[in-house]
Amino acid sequence: MQNAWYSGEAMQPPEAADRFPTLVAASDGDVLQLPDRTAHIRLRYRTPELVVIDDFLSASECAALIAAAAPRLAASETVADDSDALARTSQGMFFDPGETALIRQIDARVAHAFQWPITHAEDLQVTHYQVDQRYEPHRDYFSHTTSEAISGVQRFGQRVATVLFYLNEPERGGETRFLDLDLTVKPRQGTAVFFSYPSPNPESQTLHEGCPVLFGEKWIANKWLRAKAFG
Repeated sequence: MQNAWYSGEAMQPPEAADRFPTLVAASDGDVLQLPDRTAHIRLRYRTPELVVIDDFLSASECAALIAAAAPRLAASETVADDSDALARTSQGMFFDPGETALIRQIDARVAHAFQWPITHAEDLQVTHYQVDQRYEPHRDYFSHTTSEAISGVQRFGQRVATVLFYLNEPERGGETRFLDLDLTVKPRQGTAVFFSYPSPNPESQTLHEGCPVLFGEKWIANKWLRAKAFG
């Protein structure tokens, strides 16, 4: 069943209100009731808001995303300046909006969990890292030096939050490290990591990196939430 957060109905447009994505109140401490499954909050920071949520995706859903993405992988792109063009060593792809029932399910969970209409989010991306591949320290919002042609900030608004999903568990390595918080999150299949950055500057404390895969491989997916409708 489609809900208002998914469709963008029955709510004030976020760009017209002083509000940002935030985790919906948990039903019982660490229990988070999603539209179609139950997830569990493992860790939560308040400033910046950063939440690690286990069981956001099922094992079968993770496997289905990997299977659907694998034939469509290409060298990952980055919005970094030219001097940082090699900061990301991986392959990736984007699903089309609402491309499959599974994509629509995931979108509905994201919209519900973080109280943000999925119309205000970029398409779901899947990324694959092999041994020694990594993503150097970076922030997900666009800097003032990023061209409008790449960022689309004037049309779609700034990125305001990230939702990262672990689709598998590398045998060694592949952690996500938040350098400002001295926090390292180890990949766990089906876990989502949410963090927001209402102000696109270093004070957001969201500098993070994808550590090198040391053994095995790493599959992740992510959605970036925008201040305005995307697409």
